[in-house]
Amino acid sequence: MMETLWLFVVLVTILFHGHLLGRRLFPTIWWGISLLPGIVLMIALQSLIQTGWYYSGYPLGWISDIVSLALAAAVCHALIRFTTQPSSSPTPTAPFSFAFSPRHILGAALLIIALLATILIHRSALLAGTTDSIRTPWPLLPERTLWLIALTWTMLIASVAFVRSRLTTTLHAALATSATLWIAPLLYRIGYGFDGFLHIASEKILLATGTLHPKPLYYIGQYVFTTWFARLSHFSIADVDRWLLPVAAAMFLPLAVLITLPKKSAVTPFLAFGVLPLGAFVASTPQGFAYLLGLCAILLARNTRETHIHPSVSLILASWAVATHPLAGIPFLFVALALLTYERTATRYKILSPLFSILAGISIPLMFVVLGLKGGTTIAWNPDTIFSIEPWRTWLTGFVPTIGNHFVLWPAWASLASHMLPLILVVLAFIGGKSNRPLLLSALMLWLSGTALKATGDFTFLIDYERGNYADRLNTLALLCLFPAAVTAFQQAHERLRQTPRPILVALSIFFITFATGIAYDSLPRHDALVTGRGWTTSRADIEAVRLIDSDANGRDYTVLANQSVSAAAVATLGFKRYADDVFFYPIPTGGPLYELYLKMTYNEPSRDTVKDAARLGKTDLVYIVLNNYWWRAPQVAESIRAIADKQWDIETGTVRVYRFDVSNEANASTTAVGR
Repeated sequence: MMETLWLFVVLVTILFHGHLLGRRLFPTIWWGISLLPGIVLMIALQSLIQTGWYYSGYPLGWISDIVSLALAAAVCHALIRFTTQPSSSPTPTAPFSFAFSPRHILGAALLIIALLATILIHRSALLAGTTDSIRTPWPLLPERTLWLIALTWTMLIASVAFVRSRLTTTLHAALATSATLWIAPLLYRIGYGFDGFLHIASEKILLATGTLHPKPLYYIGQYVFTTWFARLSHFSIADVDRWLLPVAAAMFLPLAVLITLPKKSAVTPFLAFGVLPLGAFVASTPQGFAYLLGLCAILLARNTRETHIHPSVSLILASWAVATHPLAGIPFLFVALALLTYERTATRYKILSPLFSILAGISIPLMFVVLGLKGGTTIAWNPDTIFSIEPWRTWLTGFVPTIGNHFVLWPAWASLASHMLPLILVVLAFIGGKSNRPLLLSALMLWLSGTALKATGDFTFLIDYERGNYADRLNTLALLCLFPAAVTAFQQAHERLRQTPRPILVALSIFFITFATGIAYDSLPRHDALVTGRGWTTSRADIEAVRLIDSDANGRDYTVLANQSVSAAAVATLGFKRYADDVFFYPIPTGGPLYELYLKMTYNEPSRDTVKDAARLGKTDLVYIVLNNYWWRAPQVAESIRAIADKQWDIETGTVRVYRFDVSNEANASTTAVGR
């Protein structure tokens, strides 16, 4: 009874204050639309307050929920009290009318077609859902899936060209993006990716205990929201985390474009979703959630003089992005400030815009330098390489679309579309005119910083093929910064498109549909004629292996040598069960010393000496090795390890093999595999 009453109080409080924030901070938007961003802002304020509560040392729970909600309501009233309504703002009007006409009937028909196509895509993903290890979802989906994705983009173009309704075009953009983004959470039944398992395990601890030890300096902006929502709704934290980003991106990015359009503008800006890097919003991680919050912040920082959206909206969302993941949030905060100051008429504010754009680019490398000096990260710096021509040549050639001598039509086109995306976004940014200057400068600085970071910094605490990840994230930030510029470009191109001959418009429409579908295909893991997929998902057999090992150990401490997928299964099943000093008993992170021993055991000559090294590192006598059948040369490696193991198990007819070593038992005469 008390929980039901509390749920009612929370919903009423958020709806009421969301309405107040929407009416005041979005004065030109009809209240039925402005309510949604108002609710998001109310939740953002509460999440920021919960983040401050967490870092103050107090546990999260029902008390923090009550206090943060009350303080968020107080901040809401303060914003309303100290923000003035613009005298020149027009009266809000609804973005639709209820009068029936041929155009409205056509709009309803196009929307129904797009909705049915999206439902069929999601139904296929649900039916194809698997618990096996896979590298890509595409072979499991029907061949019609890509045609249906193309159909959703076709309906978007048709809505822009013939219906010209803001509301229906917004819904088409939401359907087209969700058609791709929702495939992964529906198809990957155990979980998608690797990082998600770690975040869910951390969120479970935070939900159960109210705190984490040690306290991370990042991720909390997402954690406080997912744990609050799980407490309130009684949904599992895994489901909340899995669906957070795909659902939020499909809902709020089209909404952000809608509410930033001038009142009498065309709906062509929604075509910019065809050049949106969808891959950034597939997996719910704090990095991805910060991408979404930051992108919404800079979308809402545009056209503030014309739309009368209050600058605090952008700053609140950017601050939430910083609290979620500073490596994404801080650059977005500076980009938002660059846009907001560029919008001001006073020269003393306008000259700050390029400074903020420069800070957006250099902030992350500077953070890594400071962390390296303080010993927070192990980074080997080689500043001399920044003067070499090679990294800069590689960066420039990245703007030249090329796929080499490959003639497999669809994989080649999807790769080409992905390679063309940076150049197309830059061209669109120039088409958009002067208002895109802060975005262009910010993107340029992010690209330069990413290139410099990759050339000069060696992140030795990561595995070899992941050491360029931080630089690649700056490249992703640059692309996302140019998405609002593309929105402006399509808005500016409306009149030109109306005067373009029809055959050229048809050709451009076909290019748009195939390009957007190619980006959608490339946003999910691939394993085809052009791309060799490296990542295998966590499977049911991996989880069974983890449970078997824990049961066989019978309460004894043990150390495991396994790959990334099995380690993810361990975190999902056992949480962060045991550490030996700072070494987790499964190989996490994958660049750590325990994983190096796993590589030594599987790539080199398997030996009990390597097992003893793992035992010393994990401070146990019991060591297990897990070998998946997709590991290269798995049969030969399995035979070699079996020759020196104390015991072995085959799970699902050799899908996963588990080997046990007890180094306290020195009865084994053989310490090195023979016969190899």
